Amino acid sequence: MAEPGWVRHALRVGRFEFRRSVRELWRDKARFALTALGVVLPSVVVAGVLVLLGDAIRGVEPMPMPDGIRGTVALFWLFAVFLVAQRVASARPRPDAEALLLTTVSARSVAAGLALAETLRILAYFGLPTLVVTGASVALLGSPASVVAVPAAVVLFAATVVVAGSAVGYAAAWLVATSLFVARHKTALGSVASLAAMGGYFLFLYPGLVGLSGASLAWLPVGWVADLAVVGTPLVGSTTRLAGVLLVSAVVLLGGGALVDRETTALWFTDPVSVDADESGAADERSSVDATPGAAGEQSPAASGRDALADAVEPLAVPRSLVSEPVRRVAEWVLLRTRRDPNRLTFLLIPAMAFGSPVVSTAVQSGSTGALLAPLCAVVLPWFAGSLFAMNPLGDEGRVLPVTLTAVSGRAYVRGLLVPGLLVGLPVVVVAAAVAGLLSPYSPAERVGLVALGAYLTCVAVAVTPAVGMALPRFSAISVGQSREVLPPRMSAVAVHAALTVLPGGLLAGLVVAPAAIRMVFAGAFGFAPALALRLLAASDEGTLAETAAWFADVGEAVGSVGIAELQVVLGGGLLVGGVAAAGLLYRYAVGRFDRYVPP
Repeated sequence: MAEPGWVRHALRVGRFEFRRSVRELWRDKARFALTALGVVLPSVVVAGVLVLLGDAIRGVEPMPMPDGIRGTVALFWLFAVFLVAQRVASARPRPDAEALLLTTVSARSVAAGLALAETLRILAYFGLPTLVVTGASVALLGSPASVVAVPAAVVLFAATVVVAGSAVGYAAAWLVATSLFVARHKTALGSVASLAAMGGYFLFLYPGLVGLSGASLAWLPVGWVADLAVVGTPLVGSTTRLAGVLLVSAVVLLGGGALVDRETTALWFTDPVSVDADESGAADERSSVDATPGAAGEQSPAASGRDALADAVEPLAVPRSLVSEPVRRVAEWVLLRTRRDPNRLTFLLIPAMAFGSPVVSTAVQSGSTGALLAPLCAVVLPWFAGSLFAMNPLGDEGRVLPVTLTAVSGRAYVRGLLVPGLLVGLPVVVVAAAVAGLLSPYSPAERVGLVALGAYLTCVAVAVTPAVGMALPRFSAISVGQSREVLPPRMSAVAVHAALTVLPGGLLAGLVVAPAAIRMVFAGAFGFAPALALRLLAASDEGTLAETAAWFADVGEAVGSVGIAELQVVLGGGLLVGGVAAAGLLYRYAVGRFDRYVPP
């Protein structure tokens, strides 16, 4: 039951939470600079384009609103709801200073305040772009109504996204808090949900993949907020849809707000289930049964090969017959730690999204998605499998690192770090590369080559990861939402590992499916490109620079004349042998590093 004046309390909570977010962002100057750059740079670019095309924009004739715009807005709305839901469920399922807030004001006041703060954060990011678009609409399109219409559309978009996303996020958090099955498998279930959401988003964002387009989502009322934004401009919207989006937004805000109120009350006043307690209780029960005298057919945990740690990592299992007991224990602990702390794994997606999005976009626009998918699976998935478990092994041990250093040998510890990557990554990479190969236009020999390359790169990537992580450890935790002890790997370690695996792997994949292109790249990089640069610097056709440019041009021509088979044998063989040598040397380094390591 909400207290009298809960609206005023919610406003104070929201204002305080937003100001606290701004102060935290300001303290981290690097993060503040990157955030400001991400907001200012696109706005400046858009403003520059509008200035250059100002005369053409002023001459635009009135035209009806295309369904593609409405569908794109609806697609962005759905994706934003997913992002907010993910943030609420994983990072902020409960408020900070929960006991103080919930004993001072009602859960409704706190939930409304948190939603208000999240809305203000979104509006802070969109403030400058909104100002640019509003100014352009007034100055170039002669629409004074845009002073109200565009900001109103942005506010309505942000508010409905936050309310809908919060409702979904709190529902997911409540399931994690009350369902033992969901709590035990939350990482796997969350990964499946994230992949499904991202996959659906890209299917509509890039129509060339399966023929879907944003226009197919134009029927969703949430996309009709575009009709509100264009009021008074030559882009004529629908009055019926404008009324419809106002009505639907009111339903989302009121109905979603009521749902969030009930969800937060149920979540914040419910004791969450404990996976650890359940697993410990199950292990104790099995131990007591196994120890009962006269129990026919019963075996002790050691004899039956079962224990609490092995049960905790189910459905995965480390084969006892293939590894020693210390190696198995290290591997099981790494698997369990990774499953319990998925937040740090999201940092591996940053370089993947940063470098992968342009590649995927280019492939979709050029119609070569099938040709690119198989090499990507053979190169990127091994990198991810190697990075997943052992990118920061010393830091992941935390306070028990001194005990670990004395309890297990370096050889057993490093081998234990390798097992999860091979156990999980190798089958996934082989299957994914094989399926992608079947969907590609390559020949059977090239498909087999990509599958073999994926298996080889997985072994190499997994083998070199512990050495990279031990050479560049991270011991200082960072804060992600309410989790104050998230310990992601260093971005420098991620970059070094990618340089050791993705770059050579990309060359090998190119030698399998496009050796002529690889020859052209080498000829340009080591011959024609330096020759062109030197010729531009040279004042005449004579002199040292001109002679050096001619020499580089000869090198480029020589590389370009190398036979395909010769290139594949020499360069491919060198890369394969180099990968095996690097894996062996770095494995020995990791073992020695662990044996000699002294905690700071």
